[in-house]
Amino acid sequence: MVIASAGIFTAVPFAHAAHRLRRPSLWWWTALYTAAAVALLFIMPSSQGQTAASTTDVRSTLGALGAIAIMVAACIQLSGIRRDVYGLPQPVRPPLQPQPSWGADPAVAAALALRAKREEARTLVARDPALARDLRIGRPDLPRQFDDGGLVDINTAPSSVIAQCCGLDDRAAEQIERARQQHPVPFQSVDELLVFAELDVSSWDLIRERAVVYP
Repeated sequence: MVIASAGIFTAVPFAHAAHRLRRPSLWWWTALYTAAAVALLFIMPSSQGQTAASTTDVRSTLGALGAIAIMVAACIQLSGIRRDVYGLPQPVRPPLQPQPSWGADPAVAAALALRAKREEARTLVARDPALARDLRIGRPDLPRQFDDGGLVDINTAPSSVIAQCCGLDDRAAEQIERARQQHPVPFQSVDELLVFAELDVSSWDLIRERAVVYP
């Protein structure tokens, strides 16, 4: 619906998800995309009353860019929300099959062990968020005993800690902090942070590998 309507009816799937999941933040996104659609309709030139071709061209260009931005942002957000709405399983990364020559390398074995711990910790966050918070999963800045393999909570951990855990620089930490200050509600997915923080695409996989979001 988002793509078929060129972004005009983007609010509809968000309203459906908000009704099914009972998440107040999704109603906020419904209102935001409704306002964006109204603005988009206002920007797009009508077939009547246009006498200046240059004005029509500018408004058409702005409208097209706005529609593309809405569709891209909405599709990224909805990719994770759809799984919750329809009860679909979360995508599972296939286990890395090491080459025979890796077996004797202790560094590779340690890295794979940490990856397995991160996946186990993510599963615990999804199934029992209260217990995960008690264990302080995703909060390496706080005293704790549970080893989550190096996860970091993008909503509550300090931005400098997020950048350090994900191997990012100070500029990325500032972008993350600015995005969190401007975002009215906690991020519902890692992809939301990637969009709003305007982080370099080269850092996306680093963040997805370490970041965690509580439901």
